[in-house]
Order: sequence, then structure tokens, then C-alpha cells
Amino acid sequence: MSIKINTAALLLGSAFLLSACSGDGTASDQDETNQSQDQNQTETSTNMNEDNNGDDNAGENTNAADGEINEGAGGSSDKTNSDTSSENEDIHKQQYESAEDAAAAIKGYEKVEQTNIDLGHGIKGLQEGAAGHEYLYWNEGDWLIKVNFPTDPEYRIDGYDGAEDMGRKVVDYLEKNYLPAPDEKGVITINGFKEHPETVVQWQKGKTVYTITSKEKEPFDALDTAVES
Repeated sequence: MSIKINTAALLLGSAFLLSACSGDGTASDQDETNQSQDQNQTETSTNMNEDNNGDDNAGENTNAADGEINEGAGGSSDKTNSDTSSENEDIHKQQYESAEDAAAAIKGYEKVEQTNIDLGHGIKGLQEGAAGHEYLYWNEGDWLIKVNFPTDPEYRIDGYDGAEDMGRKVVDYLEKNYLPAPDEKGVITINGFKEHPETVVQWQKGKTVYTITSKEKEPFDALDTAVES
């Protein structure tokens, strides 16, 4: 009887021991599962933070790019404004090695000694004709003004009766508007032919020769440019 009781007690103890071991294994497995879930959550959170930081950096790069584009556009505008306000493009400049060379580059200059026509404002000129042309020359300061008109009215630019009429209007204009003062000489040539009108204004300043050329029938566009220079 005693043996049976001891055997039963031993079997009951073994059952309790197996049950405890089984419970410990389940708890351990549960702990490992919880740790794995925590690790996964941590990695997911880290990846999300990295993605967000990447988006922020992308936004900063986009803003930086926008800033560079805006700055480039502004620089271009400043450059366009700077070019537009620099120098009159209607005036051509030619540099020479010396002032003497620059003065020698201006052809056709002369002092009109003999005169035969009064152009007004105390200005006297020389008028002469040859082979269908009438020429008129006069000096104002260090300038020589030359007018070339056809003798046939059919070929003249509209609005003028000839070289004398043009000459008087130019003298009137220069009485109120002042040309730049050349160092040595300047020449204005006015062509009054209807088919190929032209006005050329050329003068020397130091080592530089300035030239204005206009194909307009009126000479005053070129004269205005010279006066404003």
C-alpha cells in the first residue's frame, strides 16, 4: 500500500514538473515573439524617419534649384539692362594708334576759303555745280558740312528745293543744337538723291574716330544722334 502511494506521488510530481517546463517554454517563445515585434517596429520607425528626412532634403534641393533659377533670371535681366544702357549702338567707334592717325582717317575735310552764298546766322558757304549735281560746302567750328543734291528735281528727296534749301535748314538746326567738338576735324556729308539718300557724321576725338551713318532721307536723325552723344 505504501509503495502504491509513493508511486502515485512520484507520478503526480513528474506531471507537475512537465507542466512547469511546458509553461516556461511557452513564456520564452512569447518573449521572443514580443522582442521580434518590437525590433520590427523600431526598424519600421527608423526607415520612416529616413524617408521623411529624404523628402525634406529633396524639398531643400528643389528650393535651392528654384533659387538658382531665379538668381540666374535676375542676373540675365541686369545684364540686359546693363547692355541696353551702355553705349549708343548707332555710333561706330574706331581706335587708332595715335591721335594723328585718327585725324588722318577722316577724309575730305577742308577749310572753305571762298564763299558765294549766305546761309543765315552769319554762316557763308560755297555753292557749285557739275554733271547733274549741285554741291554746297561750309564750315562751322572744326566741322565741314557738305551737301550733294541732284540738279533735276525729279531725283531729289521730297520736301527740298535743292542744296541751298537743305543747307539753310541744317544751319538753322545747328544754331539751336550743338555737335560734339572734334579735337581736330569732323565732316558731315548729306546726300539728297531720292534713290539713295544718306547722311554720314564723322569726327575725331583723341585716338578714336566716331561715325554715324543714316539711310534716312532726312539728315536730322543722324544729327540728333551726334548731338545727343
